[in-house]
Amino acid sequence: MIVLAWNCRGMGQPSAIRKLRALVCSSNPDCIILMEAKVNSGTMLSILQNLHFLNHVYVPPVGLSGGFCVAWCDGIDMESVTMNKHIISLLVFSSPGTAPWLLSAVYGPNSSMEKRLFWEDIHLQTNCFSGAWLIIGDFNTIWSSGDRSSGSGMDIGSRKMRSTLDNLGMLLIPASGVNYSWSNRRQGNRRIRSKIDRVVANEEWQRSFSNASIRMLPQTTSDHNPQILYCFGQNSFAKRPFRFEAMWTEDKRSHWVVNQAWCSMSHQFPPSRFYKRLSACRHALWYWNKSQFGKTNISTTQEAIAKIQ
Repeated sequence: MIVLAWNCRGMGQPSAIRKLRALVCSSNPDCIILMEAKVNSGTMLSILQNLHFLNHVYVPPVGLSGGFCVAWCDGIDMESVTMNKHIISLLVFSSPGTAPWLLSAVYGPNSSMEKRLFWEDIHLQTNCFSGAWLIIGDFNTIWSSGDRSSGSGMDIGSRKMRSTLDNLGMLLIPASGVNYSWSNRRQGNRRIRSKIDRVVANEEWQRSFSNASIRMLPQTTSDHNPQILYCFGQNSFAKRPFRFEAMWTEDKRSHWVVNQAWCSMSHQFPPSRFYKRLSACRHALWYWNKSQFGKTNISTTQEAIAKIQ
């Protein structure tokens, strides 16, 4: 499973939508998390549908700020547990036979009072789930003084974050790529950069996803950097959850593949028979797609199209 998280600072501009589309095309995420979308529910729905994310939960903005969204593709089974303007928690059912885990997307508040309530809400998440747990997003707080290039160091929010996460047994997952995740975009001595977007997880999650990696991408239309979580490692294509591709139906051979796989399994108990046949179809289609089409390289495809034009 691949998760893209980004404080986009508004989805109302065409440039932001184009950047989001480019991020989705290049990273092929199964789930996207958007903070500060600043658009109404109808506009958010239209953007997500155009990107083929047909499942989502959305907390609309209040006035000119906010707009918090988690969206996921068909083939990924997720169930909303908690939803407010700062935390969206969902249970992730990766695949049959795999224990569900809790994904908490966060968009940290600015004020000291809200930060205190925010961390209390984080702690309360343990009341609804006690298994593998990952938190990702904009914490709006640095972890240590080294997470800021200049300006003031750690504050009360930083200490509250560390004590809460320590009590919950959450550990930082280090990110590769860009060192900082936010910039005030000023020049010279007035420039400040901070690392306030991050990913933390408990020991159980890190045992289940021992090859997980995080990559921080460069800034573009927002003052925040997008971050990408690869649950099974950046180079692990085969371990990603199965996703049915609509283009397969345009190839008549896919019908034969499904028919052969469906008829290859039988069981006297109907639910078990259905599950075995469905699993056989999933594996057959995955192998057929890999052998016939492989993994499409976007940059290579774009170069080929440019030559044709």
